[in-house]
Amino acid sequence: MAFSTSTDNICNHWRACLLLSLGLWLSSTVSAEPLDAETMRPALTDFFEATGGEDWHRNDGWLDETTPVCDWYGVGCTWVPAIPPMPSFQQFRSLDLADNNLQGRIEGVALLRASFRRLNLSNNVLQGPLDRVPYKIERVDLSGNQLFGPLPDPDGNIILDPPPPPVVYSALRWLDLSRNQLTGAIPQRWQVFSLDLLDLSSNELEGSIAPALAAMTLEDAQWPVPRGGSLRLADNAFSGPFEADWIAERQLLEINLCWTDVIIDDPELEQWLDERHEGGPRQLCMERDRVPVDLELSGSWYNPERAGEGLTLMMLEDGTPLVYWFSHISRNRQLWLFNSGASSAATTQFMPSLRTRGSFEQGFGDVSPAFFRGGSLRLDRVEADRLHAEHRIAYTGYDLLQPGTPSITWPPMPDTPWREDLVRLSQLAGTRCDNQTDQQWISGAWYAPDRAGQGFIVEALVDGRGVVYWFTYTPEGSAGSGLPASGDWQAWMTGDALFDGDHLLIDPLFQPADTEFAAPADLSNVTNLPWGTLLLEFHDDLSGHAWFTSDDPAYGSSDFAIARLARPLLAECESD
Repeated sequence: MAFSTSTDNICNHWRACLLLSLGLWLSSTVSAEPLDAETMRPALTDFFEATGGEDWHRNDGWLDETTPVCDWYGVGCTWVPAIPPMPSFQQFRSLDLADNNLQGRIEGVALLRASFRRLNLSNNVLQGPLDRVPYKIERVDLSGNQLFGPLPDPDGNIILDPPPPPVVYSALRWLDLSRNQLTGAIPQRWQVFSLDLLDLSSNELEGSIAPALAAMTLEDAQWPVPRGGSLRLADNAFSGPFEADWIAERQLLEINLCWTDVIIDDPELEQWLDERHEGGPRQLCMERDRVPVDLELSGSWYNPERAGEGLTLMMLEDGTPLVYWFSHISRNRQLWLFNSGASSAATTQFMPSLRTRGSFEQGFGDVSPAFFRGGSLRLDRVEADRLHAEHRIAYTGYDLLQPGTPSITWPPMPDTPWREDLVRLSQLAGTRCDNQTDQQWISGAWYAPDRAGQGFIVEALVDGRGVVYWFTYTPEGSAGSGLPASGDWQAWMTGDALFDGDHLLIDPLFQPADTEFAAPADLSNVTNLPWGTLLLEFHDDLSGHAWFTSDDPAYGSSDFAIARLARPLLAECESD
């Protein structure tokens, strides 16, 4: 940052001098010239050893002296052309090791003091306290770990008392510490930051939210593109008033205060908050009680106002929740997202929800990538038969285009958030001792080994029926009305019938379809179209077979073996 006034003229007060010294020190640390990626080798080596690198799911190239740092798994670099007398080189830009079984403690590691663009260590098993905010890194994601203890000051070596007013000297713009075990209050000194995103949700933080608001980006009339921040504080023990003074000049586009005890008693502030609350009305998730999660959650759930869309949820034997969410996108296309997640008290979370590509004939086949992020889902149980759902769906630009418009998929679209209440559609037999059936052992997820990437969710119900969701893809060469010829699009079918022993014949099987082009905002045009017949036979608890005949010649008729993928947790009951 350039100053037009000399330091001597500014430092006419000790607080101003202290603030200026802090600013000059921080700015000097975040504006260094880009360095050759090879200079990061020692810091990356130490990080590998501190986080159990030998046991990572993937560690291709790491610590190999003959492999350039830029070829190590998860490392991102960019080519810097030669500017005489400096030669060209590869600049270290990012490290992405999400979902990679990182374990250990990260306080004191040199990597968090380095200056680069993006660090993603989310959904691992990192433990211990966070001893410093990585303010030299532009985008930091440490969500979904087991970090505990208080939030650190901007840097452990800086003592500022009293705290200064907000300034912008840090490279950090995006900080996600959600889904950890962080405790205590947000430090007042966080107002030195100017963040575009701050996510502290699903921790054990308490006290005032004022420091979090003060850490968000300031209004900047000279910034060429309007900027706005996202502040997510949900599911913490924050309390006290939400004071209007703290939102002055803050460019918040969205804020999430769900499941907190923050008090809003100013009508103008209520209106301001309602216009920005993430996903929809804050009343759906504030000042609302929750009830514990248990195995009775297993079954189907839907919003009656969005018929033609819903989810099937199962609590698995190891306590992990598994969800498949079935919906629609524009241009007559279907969508399904899935993943296993995590449960705590009254909440299940799926971060991320996964989307897939494949073909009806081959499943994943040679499609790459077969998996990619499709959004996220959080479910809070507010009544025995009611869930509050918080969706974030990662629609692509192509998903939402109308027919005849150019295909634009870059830059990526921001997630589409919304919240809704879901009511029970079905409940698995065997989740209580008074709802047992002979076929309850069949419930679960089944897949086709020869068509990996597609399969069935089967729900055995107490009335003797079986509900089936077939998650699959469109056939090669036919992706549905109004779509390019491709087998990469997702498809799903559903139906129910009475069990005949270990057989389930569904006739007809339906394929819900958006017959217009309004989805996902409007599902009023979704119609259950007869698709054909499906016969499932279960040989034993682990194997079976599927036969189908479709009314659509593109799908045709065939059969294939199926195997169990996952089984739900059922009640342990004493036999008569």
